[in-house]
Amino acid sequence: MSNFVTQYILPTPAGAYFLAQDNAENWQKDVLKKLFSNDKSLEVNSPNLQHVFNTSNSENLSYKIEQCKKQHLVQVVDTEITAPSGDFENLLNTIISKFSNKEKALLCDSQGLCIANNGFPIEMQEEISVLSADIAIMHKRRAQNINDKLGLNSQAWSIVDASGNSCLGFWPLNINNEVFVLVIEGVPFFNQPEMVNLIWVLYLRYGDS
Repeated sequence: MSNFVTQYILPTPAGAYFLAQDNAENWQKDVLKKLFSNDKSLEVNSPNLQHVFNTSNSENLSYKIEQCKKQHLVQVVDTEITAPSGDFENLLNTIISKFSNKEKALLCDSQGLCIANNGFPIEMQEEISVLSADIAIMHKRRAQNINDKLGLNSQAWSIVDASGNSCLGFWPLNINNEVFVLVIEGVPFFNQPEMVNLIWVLYLRYGDS
């Protein structure tokens, strides 16, 4: 009897956010894009790994896999995972509802069009979407320069109270040439499968493939 167990590779929540946090290009993002280009997690085998990591050299392949593991960008699981499917708006509403401890989250594009809203009243939805569009434009033009010059490692924007605590957070998400903005009221929860699902759904619809 064979003891062989089939395993599957897919991005981690950190890997999903790493891909979308800015529009910089590197080989790690190429790996993540290939994983998100499929509607299900890829089986761990030599042909798939060589394709995903873009190398047939065993030493280089091992190096790239190790680097992605150290940066917590990819994970190996025992069960095949399928990309979320269904009505696009309802799907996104369900996903983003998990990101806020107040269950208030909104996703819009760079034109100020609200794509998903969970918990915000309609009048707030419109105001937040317009503000998010302005932030998306500013982010695209200035964020990288600010980060580089000040040595920051953050892509998020926030409206804060007098004590500096975030009241409303704005997270630009770069998918191909489009910048979406995820808006969250309250404490954000990104380290969960919903972050993988969000970027997966957006990438399958708006990505390069």
